[in-house]
Amino acid sequence: MGSFRFAVIGDTHYCTLAGRPLSRRQQGMPALPDYLRYAGMKERVLDKLAAKLAALRPEFLISTGDLIEGGADSALDEAEARKLFTAAVPELHVAQGTHDRRKPQGEQSYYSFKYDGAVFFILDYINWNKQQSTWLQHELGAAHGARHIFAFAHAPLYLWGRHFFDSPWFTQEVRDIFTQYPIDIYFCGHTHNQAVSWHRGMLQIKGSAVGYPQMDVVPLERMHALAPDDNDNRFYWGIVEDSAPAFFTVDVDDDRLHVRWHSLRGSAELRVPARFARPEILSFPPHLPRNQQLSDWDFAQVRAGWLNIFSSIKQDNKSQLLLNDVPLGEIPASTSYAARRAAPLSIDAINSLRQKNTLRIRMPDSPVFAIGSMSLELLLLDGRILHSPVAPELFVCGESPDYTFASARAQRVTPGADLTITLAFAP
Repeated sequence: MGSFRFAVIGDTHYCTLAGRPLSRRQQGMPALPDYLRYAGMKERVLDKLAAKLAALRPEFLISTGDLIEGGADSALDEAEARKLFTAAVPELHVAQGTHDRRKPQGEQSYYSFKYDGAVFFILDYINWNKQQSTWLQHELGAAHGARHIFAFAHAPLYLWGRHFFDSPWFTQEVRDIFTQYPIDIYFCGHTHNQAVSWHRGMLQIKGSAVGYPQMDVVPLERMHALAPDDNDNRFYWGIVEDSAPAFFTVDVDDDRLHVRWHSLRGSAELRVPARFARPEILSFPPHLPRNQQLSDWDFAQVRAGWLNIFSSIKQDNKSQLLLNDVPLGEIPASTSYAARRAAPLSIDAINSLRQKNTLRIRMPDSPVFAIGSMSLELLLLDGRILHSPVAPELFVCGESPDYTFASARAQRVTPGADLTITLAFAP
């Protein structure tokens, strides 16, 4: 058995504007349909990533799902997406994503294949059922003597950021299966942020190919309160939503694996010296530097500011935010704990800023909601953008499958409850 290379990409959300309404409703950027952003990424991002893939010459390419955005002529979008990527890498495999077309009747949506002693499992998280579970366990048992085992699906098994975006019908059982039948790497996407983590011998690599290549490479902890890691669950690095669209390559050389992250803003590398060993981080993505200290003098040059806050509000909002007793309005609504939600700071709110700030939250009226990852972001006249550290608090009310992964470490609250947290620039 020799060495070989394969590549992994996810969440390309390929689409064009053909057949889609072009109106830009007066609801602000977060409320715009995603296709208005994704269509422009074809030339700015996907074409360039495809060119990088072609230059690296992997044996095959695997998509972890959401190859297309869907919602218009999905068959045409899929054909064009496949044409783009197979021109770069002729052999393409696609795991079923949330936005992808469903397989025709009789065509299997999950399967495995072998390459040079390694076994690759393409899973369907949307249609996870007893049949697929039984098949996976049987095939993993049969692959016991394989050189390496890799699995690919859309949903992450472990969430770093976007805490309340779980898929427990799939993740809970698959985590148990991979504990019983260990694999080398699990590749996934779905959350549109990126992360590399290690879980009792298994690497989880979560990628995203949507985003803005001009945007700085922003570390995940800049915008999210990360789950605590421990000896069995180790977080190495992550990148926030919209930042540094990328793909991964894996070089297989006997028991060793060399994993590289490739973006339009730089690269990162890690090495796994032996099966199930902890990875050796050779280089990190070119992250922004850590949060700079905000001096008292800087408060006189704050040009604009935002309260970043992630939420999943399933029904009525009717919440209220007050920063240092200055009203900011309702919690910016989302049903999926999505990025790009922020409450702008008024002049009065900016004038109230200090090193330690009080955020009072009247919780939504909805019987089901989750809130977290709150921080202040300030634009200064000298061009710097400064962030307060993300508040560690997570709040949850009611039950939703989305909330399963993070509910145990979140504070339980009731609709309409009043709570207060601190957002501090200084320790």
